Formats: sequence, structure tokens, C-alpha cells
Amino acid sequence: MEKIWWGEVKMKYPEQWIVMVNLEDDIKTRKTMGEVYFISSDEDEAYEKAIALGDSMGKNMVVRGHNPYQSEIGGLELWSNQ
Repeated sequence: MEKIWWGEVKMKYPEQWIVMVNLEDDIKTRKTMGEVYFISSDEDEAYEKAIALGDSMGKNMVVRGHNPYQSEIGGLELWSNQ
């Protein structure tokens, strides 16, 4: 599997829940890199998969794919239909 920045993954899989494994922090770029392990439209399924993996594939995390019609400002979510 190829290492990819978690921010790229969020843009690549909109409206999906992604489990990333083998996470590493890149000190030079200050980005967290990892490998995409599992993709689902179901949040609970993604978290269950991450919990079941534990540390068997290094550190893991679940991220939600970016919705291009939604933005966040100061913790507030703003929605747009455009």
C-alpha cells in the first residue's frame, strides 16, 4: 500500500468513512501519512473495523471524507447547496 496524507484522503473519498493504518508523522511537512485500509459509508462500521484492528497494523485512525458543499469555521459547520 502507498502512504498518503490524511488530508488528501478526505478529498479523494467525499462522504465516506476511511480507516487509515500504519500512521507516521512527517516532521518536515508536519503531515500525518498512512495507508488506506478500509472505506465505508457507515461510520459505525468504520470505527468497529479500526477498533478490531487495534495496533495490529500500527497506529490507525478514522477520518470522514470532505463534503465539498460544507465548510467549517471556528468549529461551526456551514452548509451550502451551491
